[in-house]
Amino acid sequence: MVCDMFFKQIPIGSMSNFSYLFGCERTREAAVVDPAFDTGKILRQASIDGYHIKYILTTHTHFDHIGGHKSMIDSTGAKVVVHRLEADQITKNQIPADIIVEDGDEIRIGDITVRVIHTPGHTPGAICILIDREKLITGDTLFIGDCGRTDLPGGSSKALYESIYKLMALDPGIEVYPGHDYGDKPSSTIGEEKKTNPAMLCRTLEAFNALP
Repeated sequence: MVCDMFFKQIPIGSMSNFSYLFGCERTREAAVVDPAFDTGKILRQASIDGYHIKYILTTHTHFDHIGGHKSMIDSTGAKVVVHRLEADQITKNQIPADIIVEDGDEIRIGDITVRVIHTPGHTPGAICILIDREKLITGDTLFIGDCGRTDLPGGSSKALYESIYKLMALDPGIEVYPGHDYGDKPSSTIGEEKKTNPAMLCRTLEAFNALP
């Protein structure tokens, strides 16, 4: 069932990050994605719109995506959701891994269904977050017109190539919301990216590795 959804894309910090706040309009339960910076800004938005943040969803555990987790926990008591392969990493940062997920797992936020899509490559436990089969938050896996880097510890160009092809199989009308504002617009769709994103136009790993 697709329910009425509240959804906000929130620019945060000095690294062109996006955080996301979304929730169920009936129950007023909400989740925040990657609240790395400016947690006060996110909390004010939730308060203005009348939502209680129940979950903190983690696309991956680089510092520019988890820097505000502790503050958000202290303010809301929300539970942290992270992929199994990065649970140890998040606890090393003294952040609890309350809910450990795998590919295909689902979380209910009021009437909203959130599905976890494991998309390794940028990091081993990177995930994309599919909300009610309508909106896809891609973290640093897929940007508008580009994709995440793979030259940091745990990165893999082969894994990222396979993850991007996994996303290509999704419905073309699904809206894409990245973890950084690196493109010429803040959001897109799977269909648009399949037509214009160089990372999605590659048909071989060799071509993918040759991208600038």
